[in-house]
Amino acid sequence: MYLLKPEIIRLLSQVSDPMIRLILDLMWGTGARISEVLALTPASFIHDGYDFQVILSTLKRPGRPKKKALVRSPKRYIPIWDPVLQRRIREYLFARKLKKTERLFPICRQTVNRHIKKLVEQGGGAPFRISSHTFRHSFAIQVFSN
Repeated sequence: MYLLKPEIIRLLSQVSDPMIRLILDLMWGTGARISEVLALTPASFIHDGYDFQVILSTLKRPGRPKKKALVRSPKRYIPIWDPVLQRRIREYLFARKLKKTERLFPICRQTVNRHIKKLVEQGGGAPFRISSHTFRHSFAIQVFSN
């Protein structure tokens, strides 16, 4: 199951928490799994003045990955073309003042899914269950339909 761009935008427009908004934006804008987004650190972002990219460690196991697993996992370099998302990332990093290896989001995937469920209920519901993985499917549909 997936959501179309207008449905995603409507859902995202209801988010008031900047951390949750950035998590959802990253999942939808990069096709990342929730575990990959929650494992991001400031060092995961590359901005060389020309390209803005995020490095995703491919993580398929449930729960928060250990540092050893992050080092061993294959990496994907995903460009972030949306200037609004780029600005949101930079502002979040600047406001949080995190160390390069400190995780950006100190929450678990269940918390993210609870926030998504709450947003869906506030928006009037949906014909199917929407979770963090729905954003990954929605990204794939968006990319392949263009």
